[in-house]
Amino acid sequence: MEKPVKLHNYISYGVGDFLGGGSLVIIGTFLLIFLTDVVGMVPFYAGLVFAIGKIWDGISDPIMGYISDRTRTRFGRRRFYFLIGLVPSGVFFFLLWVPVNIETQLALFFYYLLLYILFNTSYTILMVPYTALNAEMSLDYRVRGKLSGFKQFASGLSSGICLVGSQPIIAYFPDEVTGYMMMGLIFALFFSLPYIAVFLGTWEVRTDYGEAQRQTLKEIFKNFFSVFLNRSFRLHVLMYVAGFAGLDTIMAMFMYFLTYYLGDPGLLPILGAALFLSQGVAMPIHIKIGNVWGKSKAYMLGAIVWMAGMIFAFSFTPDTPVPLMAAGAAVIGFGMAGVTVMPWAILPEVTDVDILITGDKRAGTYSGMMTLLRKIVNGLVAFMVGILLTFIGYEAGVAEQTHDTEQALRAMFSLLPIIFVFIGFITSLWFKITPTTHKIMMDEIDRLEGGGSKEDADEETQKVCEDCTGKKYDELYLVQKEDNLK
Repeated sequence: MEKPVKLHNYISYGVGDFLGGGSLVIIGTFLLIFLTDVVGMVPFYAGLVFAIGKIWDGISDPIMGYISDRTRTRFGRRRFYFLIGLVPSGVFFFLLWVPVNIETQLALFFYYLLLYILFNTSYTILMVPYTALNAEMSLDYRVRGKLSGFKQFASGLSSGICLVGSQPIIAYFPDEVTGYMMMGLIFALFFSLPYIAVFLGTWEVRTDYGEAQRQTLKEIFKNFFSVFLNRSFRLHVLMYVAGFAGLDTIMAMFMYFLTYYLGDPGLLPILGAALFLSQGVAMPIHIKIGNVWGKSKAYMLGAIVWMAGMIFAFSFTPDTPVPLMAAGAAVIGFGMAGVTVMPWAILPEVTDVDILITGDKRAGTYSGMMTLLRKIVNGLVAFMVGILLTFIGYEAGVAEQTHDTEQALRAMFSLLPIIFVFIGFITSLWFKITPTTHKIMMDEIDRLEGGGSKEDADEETQKVCEDCTGKKYDELYLVQKEDNLK
């Protein structure tokens, strides 16, 4: 029998995403403008810090997923890493916000690239096992959905606190340098310390995974990228990438939009609060819709509302009343909740599809790929913004930009996210996992694991399995039972 998941366990699990939500919001909102306007790095190099940093993530995330799946400790496969990663993540996050006096642009670029890589590595050590833990605390569809809901609520709460609180912290101090350093220190503690609660308040249903199987580096990467053989994961990933590309575009452009188009960076706490409070209110609504009608349906609803909000934001001018802007931010936040919470809520079911394909349990591998893709999207969006800022003639540190540059900043903030979210919406139309199909699929997995014959599966079960996996039923569950423990 599974251990019951109580309220304090949901909360303990959820606060682990203070790091996942908040750190990426602060980095996505402030690091680019910090590097250009405070450190003095040219926009192209500043964007390149994000893009090149993801090359290392392409190596570290697959390896961490592999290591996590094969770790054997008395604490299980995942929780051990919460104790290892919490200190480095805080230290390197803080150092990102400490300006240094380096004369050449190239040396400045490599210094912050190194810090960015070190922070991302510590982030990976925590977030890959953490994301995989959802699928291993419970096997129940609805409990997993609630765990994802608490995770995303904590992520949204952290994001809101970071977005609302960071600018006042920076502005409180007499100079920007001190303000950024203190902001970095406060949030470094805010992100890392909750992992003590995550470690103490969570568990893994299964710990008897047997002896870990060793693989060569080539086999590790082959195993890692084999997740794309899963049709549900391919669709899920496109929904995920599109939604978070829209979010990251908004975050990367927020300060530029407020400072140089609307002319008031002090609006950030107000609009940020409206955005993330609305997101927090909307999350349980989207989770309820997802559990009853299917998580892709909740994603679709969120996408439609989010796009409507961005069209409204395009009409903003410096003379638009602040309450009207806040209302627009709230609409965006309501839609954003569905688009950002559902991919994480869907992930455990996607790993169940993998069991049907391979007969193996690889939640850590899927978690590693999700973490990798999240960081790649974050980096590539920042790189894209850096290139576009150069292209539209943005001049760092200049109080007033040209009229054409201001209008381009408006379009980048308002219209680019619509393109990304629309791609996610179209993709969600093909996603097949619902509460009904998931139950059919899990019943079939239980039957096969119990020694049942594939020849005995009825037509409906075969069709559901084929729709979810993208493979013929005869090709499924090919790994022998004794290999599943490796």
